[in-house]
Amino acid sequence: MRTPLALVLLTALAGCPTSTGGECNSDPDCGGGDVCARDKMCTSASSVRAVTTTWTINGAEANVTSCASKPDLFITFIGRDASDTIGFTPVPCRIGQFLVDKLPDRFREVELGVEGGASLIRAIGSSNTVAIDLR
Repeated sequence: MRTPLALVLLTALAGCPTSTGGECNSDPDCGGGDVCARDKMCTSASSVRAVTTTWTINGAEANVTSCASKPDLFITFIGRDASDTIGFTPVPCRIGQFLVDKLPDRFREVELGVEGGASLIRAIGSSNTVAIDLR
């Protein structure tokens, strides 16, 4: 029995890494030195960055006491287009910081807040850090 050539080629290509712009779950899914960015797309390693967001509550350090009224937060990274977002929830308020590695450079702002409540949006600065004081 002969196996059609198309089936053989398809099977052979199934194990090949994805090129820049392809979908991924981890770095090995990407080829050519690309990384799997947090938007689950293969991206050039030079086009991603680590961003740290820190927060205080009414000027006070985030801890169990200051976060009592808002124990869980959400954090959203916003791209050039407001519909281009990556979000994480729940984010424990008491930890006072959130690090996302391999964030594509197109993400320019961070929104931090309480689900169904107040939130603040701040620009990601050149130091790749964002400080937010939630009220």
